[in-house]
Amino acid sequence: MVEDGSARVYRRGRRRPRRAALLSLVLMGNAVLQIIRTRHDVPLWWEPLALVLLVAVGVWGALTQWRARTVVTAAGVTRQGPLRARTWTWPAVYDLRVEPSDSHTLSTQPGWPAYLYDTEGRRFLLPHINEWQLDDPYAEVAALRSQARWYGMPGEQRPEVEARILRRAGQRKGWQWASVAAVVVFVLMLAVALAEDVSGTPANLPLLLLAVPLAAFGVLGILLARYCAARALRLPR
Repeated sequence: MVEDGSARVYRRGRRRPRRAALLSLVLMGNAVLQIIRTRHDVPLWWEPLALVLLVAVGVWGALTQWRARTVVTAAGVTRQGPLRARTWTWPAVYDLRVEPSDSHTLSTQPGWPAYLYDTEGRRFLLPHINEWQLDDPYAEVAALRSQARWYGMPGEQRPEVEARILRRAGQRKGWQWASVAAVVVFVLMLAVALAEDVSGTPANLPLLLLAVPLAAFGVLGILLARYCAARALRLPR
């Protein structure tokens, strides 16, 4: 974090933890290795498509590290993303919170990021307000909240907004579980494709490795998002 006149600017000032950088390299290297290993067993369009996707992921990650930032002023909060910026005036900000991510050990993302909640209960990540760039993100966000009260951020809790926050948190959890299930389905379809290859039966790889996992992700995502959202609203608060 740096002070720029009356603004607080949060941007990349420290290196990523070694474990996070190493895990990113391992995942990227493994993806490249799998593309090379299976290049003769997949359609011709698969290799260039996979390489383009890998390059896009790498470019997006680089832009997130070097271009993204959070700017806090007396007028409001600006979140500069990898490609575009968005600004909220303080009356449109419901709260600023530090929330733990779902993974805390071997992760390529911070474990304690900060989020902005608007008055509709929607959540937005604030780049570089986390334990990677700050010694104490909780204390930093507490100071911002205290200061924001003077700038016009609503201070009282609103039951209807809290209900929307809980519902959306449940929906996110449902889609997260759906992504895990889609990976499991992909592994199962890969096993089916290998079994068909051993038996001499031509495998429909686009169907098995693309269409079926995507369909499973979509269907399970909708069902689990609804279930988790309803369950989150029923839990005692």
